Amino acid sequence: MKKSHVFVLAVLIAVGSALGTYALTRTTELGVQARTASSKNTDTIVAARTRQLNAVQASLRKALAKKPPPLPPLPKIKASPPQTAPRVYVSPPAPVTRVAAPAPVVRRAAPVKQARQAPTHEREHESSGGEHDD
Repeated sequence: MKKSHVFVLAVLIAVGSALGTYALTRTTELGVQARTASSKNTDTIVAARTRQLNAVQASLRKALAKKPPPLPPLPKIKASPPQTAPRVYVSPPAPVTRVAAPAPVVRRAAPVKQARQAPTHEREHESSGGEHDD
């Protein structure tokens, strides 16, 4: 590698490490500031929510102390005769019609002519009057 390339790479690494260190210090400073600010804000938020919850709790205790009004009487209903289940029309099952199966088709095979078979053994071959293959 040329010396100029080495120098450029060294400068780039130095700049990158400097920027990284700066970003790290800024982040840690912001974290400390956020913790102190959030603890102050959290205390005020918790105090406000506690006051709201105490008010709701007091209103619930007051509502429990009061006796609810009596329910209105139920209306009287005339006794009606017991109703039977409604009739449902069900169509009768369709009649089953059986269709006769078609008659089987009979095909007659043509008569087979028996071909003369070649003898399978030498002795049969001799008896048929052929020549010897010795």
